[in-house]
Amino acid sequence: MKISIIGGGIAGLATGILLQKRGLETTIFEQHTVAGGLCTGWQRGPYTFNGCLHWVLGSRSGISFHTFWREVIDIDSLEFLQFRERTVIETIAADRCGSHNFHFINNIDDFEAYLLDVAPEDSREIRRWAKRVRFLVPRLRYLPPAFEANAPIMSKLRYALGFVKLVPLLPFMLRWARHTNATYARRFRNPFLREAVENLYENPIRMTVLMFLQAYATSGVAGYPAGGSLAFAQRLAQEYEAAGGRIRLGCEVEKIDVDGRKAVGLTLRNGEKIAADFIVSAADWHATIFGMLGEKFATRRMLRLRQPAKNQVFYSFCMLHLGVAADLAALPHFSRFAIEPLVSPDCTYYDELEVHVYNYDRALAPEGRTTMSVNLTTREGDFWIRLRQSDRDEYDRQKLWLAAELLRRVEAKFGRWLVEAIEVQDLTTPATYHRFTRNFRGSSQGWSPMNNILRPIAVGPTLPKVRNFVMAGHWQKAGGGVPVALHTARVAAKIVMKSLKKSKQ
Repeated sequence: MKISIIGGGIAGLATGILLQKRGLETTIFEQHTVAGGLCTGWQRGPYTFNGCLHWVLGSRSGISFHTFWREVIDIDSLEFLQFRERTVIETIAADRCGSHNFHFINNIDDFEAYLLDVAPEDSREIRRWAKRVRFLVPRLRYLPPAFEANAPIMSKLRYALGFVKLVPLLPFMLRWARHTNATYARRFRNPFLREAVENLYENPIRMTVLMFLQAYATSGVAGYPAGGSLAFAQRLAQEYEAAGGRIRLGCEVEKIDVDGRKAVGLTLRNGEKIAADFIVSAADWHATIFGMLGEKFATRRMLRLRQPAKNQVFYSFCMLHLGVAADLAALPHFSRFAIEPLVSPDCTYYDELEVHVYNYDRALAPEGRTTMSVNLTTREGDFWIRLRQSDRDEYDRQKLWLAAELLRRVEAKFGRWLVEAIEVQDLTTPATYHRFTRNFRGSSQGWSPMNNILRPIAVGPTLPKVRNFVMAGHWQKAGGGVPVALHTARVAAKIVMKSLKKSKQ
């Protein structure tokens, strides 16, 4: 049985590994010159810029995603780094010691102690917040349900009985889903704490989501992979090839060939025809449905999503990556602070910046040097994509202008010394991500949860009018990202095996 997989990102690589381990013959067709998809990085001189991962859910045992990773790679052999702080947020109000920096600490005990120190008048609400996070921790391992593939039946039964622990989650979700961090902030009397909680994220998120993120962080199950996104993706690619899989790089799929209602192969951009017994598309959903399949197999619900509203799609980024000839160990690894207002070329307004300093990952820069990135989120991906396609010179001019404006604000925050130490700079836009991955509007993940991670999506793994075809990737569930890519790969592999088993009967 020959399986063709479109896309060599996390979903494609994981699907390929799972199928190879089940004795199937698979080939991944990746349009880029390296595997990884959005989980990538690139070199500029002596610097490696990290383009994606800041944490991997399931990096350590204790949750189901660790089980998922163990099915595809030896996750326990990888080095993961843990951070004391998630981020440092600059506030207008000062704490009682005069500091304007709020420290969002990962360990819930340390975070609670910190909050009690800066805002003792809010001790009741602080303890309540910490108690809710601790309530979630022992329940994380049952979300989502996952059994070891070769686990004995009694082990599976004991695990299944543990699902009863999830029952109390229902009232928790109903109660706390009504609040975002912005509305919850009003409960605090301390002005410093109130402002900080209100601005924990660039956009408000539901308190249920926030508390789950804190529970994962305090459990230590979401570490940063040493070496960054590129090294992590390469490890998956090596595992896939070691299992007997083949990756064809620089091969763009133009069409999925369907005979009647059965997927039978691929047509590449160069005209080459590839016959296959089963097709897995781990590529962009929009490109798959409206490009490679030519729209005719789309359901009515899918057709309504051909041009979705901007807020239905996860934002993209304009990111200024910097290679700095200085040791930036004294700077926080992730911070957000107010700036002189900036209107980008795509007309998005910004009054604050997020800066990521990779002073903890020595694999990304030589000794005494550091990489960093300045991040702007945008939902105007189409602007950048169309500009690059229609007027490359103007696109380049707008990139230069935006980079210069961002550097002015970096200088205002950190000082002239840092700007003078910059050896390399590289600005990416939504057009960059679209060009290398075809991801719709250059989105960084997929469908936006729109403050509801349980929001149903009109995109399932299969199409009712096409047999021997399945989709995987972060467009399958709201929120997307690497966890969804991994989970949907597992689902896709099971669908393939089940379908092929039926065909032999």
